[in-house]
Amino acid sequence: MTFWSTNTLEPLRKFRFQIQIGNDSSIWWAKSVTQPSPDVSMSEYQLINHKIKYPGIVTWNDIDIVMVDVGGKGQQFYSELTGSGYNPSGGTDGMIKEQYKKEVFSIQKLKADGTPAETWTLINPFIKSIKYSDLDYSSDDLVEVSITVAYDSATLT
Repeated sequence: MTFWSTNTLEPLRKFRFQIQIGNDSSIWWAKSVTQPSPDVSMSEYQLINHKIKYPGIVTWNDIDIVMVDVGGKGQQFYSELTGSGYNPSGGTDGMIKEQYKKEVFSIQKLKADGTPAETWTLINPFIKSIKYSDLDYSSDDLVEVSITVAYDSATLT
């Protein structure tokens, strides 16, 4: 039975989502986000004329979030980057991800009534990169901030 022949079902829509980072409420200025996706490595074993495939290690792909820069929110992510060990003047041995372990990072897909249908929760996420959009006098587009988040794994509930 197809979903369009049943009037009680409604498919999830791409524009109904919310993101939560830390203890803040949902980030309403997010324009788009890629959902977590796992890749499974594969090994092959050859037995005479047959190849047998075995699943291997699961690797989770990074997610990208594009947000509109409202009221200097782009500066918030730069502050998180410096809080995790980045020091532009030097003097540190590198980045740590300890700061992010207690942070909640979730992506919720919403139903038509605004209640969560599914929730992705990222395990041990950290900001991998921040990209600020270009500024241009010939455009009236909104200023955007793109962040890439790496994580160890994710759960879908």
